[in-house]
Order: sequence, then structure tokens, then C-alpha cells
Amino acid sequence: MSGADLRRYGETVSYCWPLAPFDRQHPVRAFFCDPRIGDKGSKAFHFGIDVSGADGTPVYAVKAGVIDIEGAQNVAVVEGGGASEHGYWHVVPAVEHGQHVAEHQLLGHIAKSWGHVHFAERRGGQYWNPLRKGALTPFADFGAPSVDRIVAERAGKHLAPNFLTGVVALIAEAHDITPIAAPPPWMGLPVSPALVRWRLLRGSRAVVPWKVVADFRTTLLPAAKYPHVYAAGTTQNHPKRAGLFRFLLASAFDTRPHPDGAYRLEVEAADIRGNASRRQLELTFTNADV
Repeated sequence: MSGADLRRYGETVSYCWPLAPFDRQHPVRAFFCDPRIGDKGSKAFHFGIDVSGADGTPVYAVKAGVIDIEGAQNVAVVEGGGASEHGYWHVVPAVEHGQHVAEHQLLGHIAKSWGHVHFAERRGGQYWNPLRKGALTPFADFGAPSVDRIVAERAGKHLAPNFLTGVVALIAEAHDITPIAAPPPWMGLPVSPALVRWRLLRGSRAVVPWKVVADFRTTLLPAAKYPHVYAAGTTQNHPKRAGLFRFLLASAFDTRPHPDGAYRLEVEAADIRGNASRRQLELTFTNADV
């Protein structure tokens, strides 16, 4: 993504919250590119954010535009003659297809049993992260995500890090927490970090420089990239049940080109505002002993 694109789509498109009060941050219970796994096994990245609100809560337009009713409970406001749009899902419409609406005009109410409005932004034919700097405002993130565990696996089985040889998968489990807690039954459930990257060190020297595994800071990743980002065993949140976000650092890392000895695998997770934390796993390559 070029700097010009970020300026065009990031810093110059500020808009308010779709729930009242418009100028106050609301709880967001699901982040952009969180894993979404269907009942029949379909897998995709979450293409918006879920803003918590009680059933029946009024939902308002963040920008003026023309209504596009995309489904029984899906409303979009097309803006700027079609250059952009914002989508509002799980909403019982109070507007009609083709109707012009003003900024802050009522669009409808959160539908029964949903407890949130799925809010999405699309520009230039792509979905964008509404929480990026300069978009949905105000939004503050107060703490860094956590890298919970780093593992080496082969055929889905964990390997002892002090005796690695050959081709292995490297996986990190990481999560973020929402800046404002969502109400039950979603309180305390994790969300995805906005950025996950890793490197391999031997002593103070990086033998594998930083490699980005997941970058959710700007636009939606293609669905085809899902298995290259989220490793097997990843699950999504369900009411009162936390998901597990497993990031595939490398599906087939080969230890054999590297001299035997001690290494450190370092993983960093950052949020949309750049707050970051790191975790390390001590590894020992032992190819010569095989």
C-alpha cells in the first residue's frame, strides 16, 4: 500500500460512530479480520467490526448518501456518487432503497438477538479497517496484544524446541483485548492483533529478518490467504467461549540450512495504534545428531 493510498483512504475519511452518542467510543466486540468459521467449515476474514449495542438500539448513518437495501437486515449507504459506502448489518431498516439520508439520520434498529451492528467500510472496491487511524473516531487502544505461546509442530504434533531437525511448522498463538469491554455474553473474549511478525535470531544476529504473517491494519485480505495466516486449530469466539487465534509463522521451516546450535524465535504482536509486545522461544537445531 502506497503512502498516497493511505493518505487518500486513511487520514482524510474521518467519520463518527453509528450509535449515539456519535462522539464517544463504543465497545467493539469483534475486530477486522478476526477469523470467521462457518458451520460447514467455510473460513473467512471478518470484513468489518462488530459494535456492541442492545437489541433495538437505533443505528445512524455516519455519512450522507443513498440507501442500498442489500438484505432483510442489511443496509448500506452509498456515498460520493458510488466512490465509497458504509454497511450496517443486523439492522431492521427504517429507510427505503434509493432514499437519500443525511449524516446522523436514523437507518434502523439493531435486530432481535444480534446485540451488535456489523459495521463495514468499502472504498475503491476494497473493505478497509474502520479502526485505522483517521477513520472511525474517536477510537483509542490502550494496551498491547499478547503473544501467548510459540510452538514448533510436525503433522499437528508439538515438538520439543531443544531438538529440532528438518522441516517443521512454526506457530504463534496471540490475542488482543478490546479497549472497552463488551457486555455479556461477549465480555472478556479476545480479538485479533492488527499485526503479527517474527524473526529468528542467533545470538544478537537476525538469521531470518522480520517476516510479516498478518497485517490487518488497512484492507481486507483475500479469503484464499486465510490458511496462510491462521493455522489449523484456530477457532472463533462464541458467546461465553473464547476463540483461539493461531498464526502460521511458517508452514515448512527447514532447520537444515542453518548450523546446529541455539536460536531464538521472536514474535511480535501489535494493535492498530502500534502498541506492541514480544515473546521468544529458545530453539536448538540438532541436524547433525540425526
